[in-house]
Parts: sequence; C-alpha cells; structure tokens
Amino acid sequence: MHLLDRSPRPTSPDAWRYDPVGPRAFPPGESPFRVRGHAFRTALDYIDNRLEGGRAAFFAALDPAERTAYYDQIFVASGDYDVSRLVLLYRTVAAMKGVATGKFIEARSRWSAASVIQGLWKPVLKTVSPEAMAERVHFAFNRFFEPSRARPLLVAPGRLQVELSIIPAHMNGFYTTSTIGFVEEALKLAGAQDAKLAFDRGQPAGDLAGVPLEVFRFVATWTHAQS
Repeated sequence: MHLLDRSPRPTSPDAWRYDPVGPRAFPPGESPFRVRGHAFRTALDYIDNRLEGGRAAFFAALDPAERTAYYDQIFVASGDYDVSRLVLLYRTVAAMKGVATGKFIEARSRWSAASVIQGLWKPVLKTVSPEAMAERVHFAFNRFFEPSRARPLLVAPGRLQVELSIIPAHMNGFYTTSTIGFVEEALKLAGAQDAKLAFDRGQPAGDLAGVPLEVFRFVATWTHAQS
C-alpha cells in the first residue's frame, strides 16, 4: 500500500461532510467528539462582533430543533466541549454569509493559527524554520480535538506527511478543512512559501459509540525563500 494516495482534494459533496450529530444521537454536550473551548470562544466572538445581527440573528437562523442554551455557557479556553455544536455553528454562520462551509472553516482556521502561534501556544509552537514547525503542528491538532489524533509520518525538507485518525465520517470536512487552514498558515508563519496541503480520500476505520470513523492522510509541501 502506498504511504499516501496522491489524489487531489476531494470535491464531491459526498467526500467531505459537515453534518453535526443530531440531538437524537447525543444530547447537546454529550457527544464523545470534543474540541477545546478556545474554538467556541473565538467563534462566538466572531458572531457577536462581525456577524450582522449578532447572536440573536445566529439563533434565529438555527432550526428550532437545534436551538439550545449550550451556546450561552461560559466556555473555558482549556476545557473540552461538544464539537458537533461547533460544526453546527460554523455551518449556520457560513450559510448566513453565503459562503461554502468548508471555505468558512478554512478561513477561520487560518486566523486561529496566527492567534495561537503568536499567543496562546507560542512556547510550544515557536520555531525557527518550516521544518521545525512541521515537527510540531500535530500537537495543536491533538490539543484541540479529542479523541481524534494526528500522527506525523514523515518530516523532510519541504515536505510533511501526517495521518489523522478517529475522524467521525459525518463531519470529516470539519477536520480536513480546519487542518488545511491551520497547517498552511502555521508553515507560512514559520517562513514557508507556497505551503499547500493535499488529502487522500479517507478510509473506513470502525466506529465509536455507533458513529462511523475514518482515517485520513495528507501531504504538505512548501518552498523556501531564496537567500
């Protein structure tokens, strides 16, 4: 088996999905798939300050069955929370702004990379080269998401290969597009030029609490500035 399927990013609507687990499967807050509270805090700050109509407009845009007090709690940056509620938030706001969900998540992840690398996680992610950053970016994924994992397979000059596992199939697009935005921006901040990610199409990998899982691999490539 090849280490990486070099096919381009999937473009079929069935390939990458952004479907949060509904309340019938897991009540809000009880999904086993978690995300750090920092992501909720920055997303709600975006809604409050940059979305027309603010939080009231966001709640009005939700399907009545999805309206919940979950978003009204105080999110602790280092706490872990239901990732389905974050995916629903992103999907709803993207629709309100008339942009594709994946593009919206990717853009927010680029902003997040700059925020955490230059602030929250600067001691962990501070590096002197793109290759040094490539050796560390999986730490950010593993801190943000539980129980999903990122495992580096290869770090070489201008090249990184990583495996993402325990990815819920119904919202795999959240993990892939957020990774594209974060890793490309992180490499850029470390001095890389033309940083690009390409994912394989993913493979089934069992289930967790009845939710089908997938495993993905991606390759990141970049060039260096001419001295």
